[in-house]
Amino acid sequence: MDARSRERGFVWRHRHAAVLAAVVALMVGAWVARSAPRPLLWVAAAVAVAVLSWWAVGRMRLTARRRAIARTDLSELDLMSGTEFEEHVAGLMQVHGYSAVTVVGGAEDGGADILARSPRGQAVVVQCKRWRHRVPPNDVRAFIGTLNSGYDGYQGMFVASNGFTEAAARAGGEHMVLVDRDGLARWMGGVEVPVPPRA
Repeated sequence: MDARSRERGFVWRHRHAAVLAAVVALMVGAWVARSAPRPLLWVAAAVAVAVLSWWAVGRMRLTARRRAIARTDLSELDLMSGTEFEEHVAGLMQVHGYSAVTVVGGAEDGGADILARSPRGQAVVVQCKRWRHRVPPNDVRAFIGTLNSGYDGYQGMFVASNGFTEAAARAGGEHMVLVDRDGLARWMGGVEVPVPPRA
């Protein structure tokens, strides 16, 4: 069973328990609201339980992602599809403090695979390449064009499962954060989280 399947199974089992608890709490709250001397207090308590259940589902999802990432090694990245790799990078971002993480990649993504906010609050656009070879400079330059033309105010991050050629690293180094295979290993291990520098 791969990491994504384990994560889905963990969330699936616990999400249903949290949703059932919220529904029961709301039903009990509604019943008590009709028959209790202080109905607003009971309604507020039921709403609080529902909000707590929603929060708990979010925490369980984050915990499941952490577990899936901890069980994933670099060799598994090589077996992922491009879409799975984008989801993996999005999970890394969520686990390590990025917010509003949205996977937007696809055939017509315009060079942007993930949009997010860094732990410092910066808008970030991410390009992901899960390739068997190093990313050449023309792809890095294309992403620089994407940043300049459609993502004004965003910081760029380019994540490549097999790294960059020397020319590509030179081309992108001043314009964005480059995350190569070693950087991915450190990120997955929680040793070093790539964050764009302050603008």
